[in-house]
Amino acid sequence: MFSLRPEEDTYTTGCCTPQPKGKEACSLCGVLAKGVLAKTVEHMLSDQAKLRLSCLEGFYYCKTPSCEVVYFRDTEILTQKELEVTVGLKEGANPAMVCYCFDWTKEKIQAELDATGKTTALEDIKAKMENPGCSCEILNPSGGCCLGDVGKAIKALKG
Repeated sequence: MFSLRPEEDTYTTGCCTPQPKGKEACSLCGVLAKGVLAKTVEHMLSDQAKLRLSCLEGFYYCKTPSCEVVYFRDTEILTQKELEVTVGLKEGANPAMVCYCFDWTKEKIQAELDATGKTTALEDIKAKMENPGCSCEILNPSGGCCLGDVGKAIKALKG
């Protein structure tokens, strides 16, 4: 379903376009997706997938939970199978990670809600963003800050 270049045994950066500007429709689900940095893709992909790609620039991140696509560009599609990290926002993810920098999962948030009726997830993440700092660009599959996703997850878990 995605095209790789098996004849290549290495990938390079700088051979394609930089981070895509604007949004592009996912080739599978049609939902508009934001571009991601090459360093995000590099940290997410398995070594085998990286070796077969001509470059890592120009990918978009599909955040639709029911869509199997994680990254795409032109005719190339990368799914969870090509990643080293489980994408917590995709259906069936276990654990369902919502903050990759500080290890907050939907399951952890739910356990805290069940035990205390509230969660400290957002406060904890915000405090840790100040010290020791976050690495969202390389740890989060979206390449962006998780606070919006964490807030949505809390709202959904509270019902």
